Amino acid sequence: KHKYTLILTIIVVSLLLFSCSRQQRYSLSKMAMGTIVTITADSTSNKKAYEAINQAFETIKHIEEIMSPYIPTSDVAHINNNLQTNVSNDTFTVIKLALELSHNTHGLFDITFASAGSLWQLQSPSFVPPSQGSINQRLKCVGYRYIQLNPKTRTVIKQKPCVTIGLGGIAKGYAIAQAALVLKQCGIQQGIVEAGGDLQVLGDNYGYGYTIGIKHPRQEGIIGTVILHDGQAIATSGDYERYTIYKGKRYHHILDPATGYPAQSDIISVSVITSNPTICDGYATALFIMGTQQAIAFCKNNAEFNLYCIIIDKNLNIYCSKDLLQRVSFPHHSVYPF
Repeated sequence: KHKYTLILTIIVVSLLLFSCSRQQRYSLSKMAMGTIVTITADSTSNKKAYEAINQAFETIKHIEEIMSPYIPTSDVAHINNNLQTNVSNDTFTVIKLALELSHNTHGLFDITFASAGSLWQLQSPSFVPPSQGSINQRLKCVGYRYIQLNPKTRTVIKQKPCVTIGLGGIAKGYAIAQAALVLKQCGIQQGIVEAGGDLQVLGDNYGYGYTIGIKHPRQEGIIGTVILHDGQAIATSGDYERYTIYKGKRYHHILDPATGYPAQSDIISVSVITSNPTICDGYATALFIMGTQQAIAFCKNNAEFNLYCIIIDKNLNIYCSKDLLQRVSFPHHSVYPF
């Protein structure tokens, strides 16, 4: 899943020169993984900052090269064209995490949905919803259990030749995590890696935390903010990111693997905060498909996943994990903790 629209606005309490340590904030943006990636690093040295930022971008480029289905030499392209494929350690790690996430969400997040997802050309000016027959045919090739892994040989094994995978809902988070790790290894203690609105923060922004804006799902600007601390990541899924209107009906890009159609959910935006950016987006997608009540129950009943959630329903009611309550601000809306 590629997001072409930024889903979060970063609002960082940022001074160009910090009087005590003389740290300066450096930032660089590039296109990568189908979206705009912005890496920010604080340092006393311009050279050190941009060396770290550029190394982080090289890491993201490498991950895109091995995980993009659009690059013929990538691991994912080879998987989609073969029954058995030996893959890199990075790709194996991401697919293993994806299958665990699928198990935890009972298949609501599913990397094998790529074959059915390709039927929905929402960006086409001549968009027409696919037929039920074509969807049913593709659904025969959807199911995360059709993928098996051999950790000894790092081999991905498909149970059906027609199965295709897409890592768009998890590879971007993995790239964020690896880029943030590179910054830390380069000695950067304060910074942000952001890709298409999903992000991870480093450090505590000199005791202030990082104030992150949450996009209003029905109008321009932000609807509220949340403060993140060292190592935390956030991802948002919403029906406003990519959608089209056909004969008066709204079709969005978040598809339900059970039906092959855009999820019929009363949620219009859900943000997930964890310490692991790799899994943020996948859980946000799954929670969106669940709908409000099931999503709240999932967040409450699976404390071991360490998920903090902000859910906005179609009536703009806002539901928030109670542990986030002191760190969120929605000035014009009531917030219901759970």
